[in-house]
Amino acid sequence: MQLLNFGEWFAYVRNKCLPFTILLVIIPSQISIVRASKPHNEKNFYLMVNADIPSKLDYENIAEIKAGCVEAVSSSLDERLRKSSEKLMLLQEEDSFDWKIDRAEVLLVCKAPSMAQQVLQAIIPSNRLEQRRWSILYWKASNALMDHMNAAFALRRLSEGNLQKLDEELMIVGYRSDGSPLKRSALDLLAEHERLTGHCETAAKVLLAGRKTGALGAKRLALAVQCLEELTLAQRLDLLEKALLEAQSDQAWWLVGDILRLQLILDSSMGEDSLIIRERLENFAKEIDDRYTQLELLRLDSKKEEEKTLMENQLRSPRKSTSELEKIRY
Repeated sequence: MQLLNFGEWFAYVRNKCLPFTILLVIIPSQISIVRASKPHNEKNFYLMVNADIPSKLDYENIAEIKAGCVEAVSSSLDERLRKSSEKLMLLQEEDSFDWKIDRAEVLLVCKAPSMAQQVLQAIIPSNRLEQRRWSILYWKASNALMDHMNAAFALRRLSEGNLQKLDEELMIVGYRSDGSPLKRSALDLLAEHERLTGHCETAAKVLLAGRKTGALGAKRLALAVQCLEELTLAQRLDLLEKALLEAQSDQAWWLVGDILRLQLILDSSMGEDSLIIRERLENFAKEIDDRYTQLELLRLDSKKEEEKTLMENQLRSPRKSTSELEKIRY
């Protein structure tokens, strides 16, 4: 039996001017058809056009697999990413640091951080340059897995015992809509990983090891104070005063307000008279015309009901009384 030639058949139909309401009975390998019951969309069209993508990947080296993964990521082909990662793990291993580290790097490109972490755990760097490259990749893999313990370990290896070095090390944590990278200080990332593993005091010590001034230094001091529970109230307030000066010098007024709120929280939690701090915050709020903060403070004072009502009437959507006071907390 002669197989139907689709091109000749379609030309015949077109020449005869037959309507396009046609039932096609075609050999499956010749064409892919989306059910008429499903509306046409870009995804279905993409599946039709790419129906001939081979299920078995014939990549022979790391570079080819990387190129395939880049293409698969841009096209959201998860199954292809999975197969590429598995193929990469099955490649004949070479006794070379560069080859092994390249394999781990490509596994990250293929969205397989657990495999990348597994590969990196078997690598032993022999010099500082290899140690640096290993540490950055191990952090990327662990961070992607939200494995905060190993992420912190990687950053400490990167620091080589000197936490201040992390102050100048910027790590890519994401990308903006235009493709440009978003970066954060490795020191701040280490503190965050330590805190998320339950080591808040260690996180505070990391933050205090930084040497940045201005708004960033002030924020670090304010965050560290929240973790240093062994300090007396006076010592914690002293650190906050230093943070306040740093924020003011950098004209980071939003941070000044946050630090004053934190001072108010500390005073209140320790049962201390917070009148002085409250007045400082109130004067600051008036100075920058922050009516929401003024309203929050009025709500804390039962003797100022009339002023509170007046302020509420001036604001359409007043915030809840605890929103700003809790804003600086982790």
